[in-house]
Amino acid sequence: MKTTVSLTAVACAVFLTACGAGGGSGTIVGLPGQPTTPTTPTNPTPPADPNALQPAGTFSYAAGSTELSAITALNNARVAYGVGGLAQNSKLDVAATNHAKYVSTRWGAGDFANVGHVEDGSKPGYTGVNPADRILYAGYAASTSGENLTTFISVDGVTSTPGAVAVNILLSGPYHRFGLFDGSRDAGVYDASARFTGEGGINHSIVIDMAVAQGVSPQLPANTWVGMWPVNNATDVMYAFAGESPNPIPVNNGACAGYPVSIQGPRSFDLTTTAFTLAEAVSGTAVNTQLSTYTTDVNPAYARPNVAYIIPFKPLKLATKYTAHFVGTIGGQAVDKSWSFTTTASNTKQLYGCDPS
Repeated sequence: MKTTVSLTAVACAVFLTACGAGGGSGTIVGLPGQPTTPTTPTNPTPPADPNALQPAGTFSYAAGSTELSAITALNNARVAYGVGGLAQNSKLDVAATNHAKYVSTRWGAGDFANVGHVEDGSKPGYTGVNPADRILYAGYAASTSGENLTTFISVDGVTSTPGAVAVNILLSGPYHRFGLFDGSRDAGVYDASARFTGEGGINHSIVIDMAVAQGVSPQLPANTWVGMWPVNNATDVMYAFAGESPNPIPVNNGACAGYPVSIQGPRSFDLTTTAFTLAEAVSGTAVNTQLSTYTTDVNPAYARPNVAYIIPFKPLKLATKYTAHFVGTIGGQAVDKSWSFTTTASNTKQLYGCDPS
């Protein structure tokens, strides 16, 4: 299976202003010669928390559609991770649709230099050079925005749910994973699918555009939050890394790597790593991994100071329980976390391109 995954990094600044309400004093005045009638105190409704996490929500995508399966899979992952769900936005749907169709058209024409995040103004379907341009063109005024894109082939005769496959591919890449788990509130999704000669299946170009509108706060977890992926006790976890651009493990020389395991703190806190290991839970056999931190990541432009991740040099075993162990600090506070997950029992090479270990 041919799979292409690409990511755009958008440098964003979010300004949060803490506002306090002023207090005052007053005098209750009764009628002359009449006693003042005391009032019963009420419990006013507290103001809504602008940073409150959103629920998974409902969507207007057609039942059984790739778009619905993609946003459902992504929202379920975000809620499990603890960063809140995404709301469907029609303008982001338009932006995602425009670019997915552009990519699919370029793919069908064999113009592989133009199947990423940058559009060429001389090509049909152009709506903006960069994701931010295309999102603005669609009428969405964003304070922060980003785009995730994957193109893959649903092989004939292999049962799959393309939307869920797309999200699984994206979440297997650490750079995409952290982008999909950011503070966005709104999202738009589109699958431009087509059958091209010689590919042996349906070609899907799936775009997920995510953003926070101007004047709206991002949704952020509490300062005590620590995100681990896969989440503790997760099952049916992919055994391999589906690949991404830029490549977080070029030392593997293109060989299949295992599923990346990551830890993340609140975005305003730095994370330091003393040890980060992975082992088979039953036997205790250590897994040989590459550790990536803010200071060691092979792609510094995509490194984040609040995350660390390990990538096994080889795919993990099927139906096997693994335990991850992280020791370090987040925001200067000592952190010692252990969590476990179990890999899928199915060989998914025809979906994601790698055999199990």
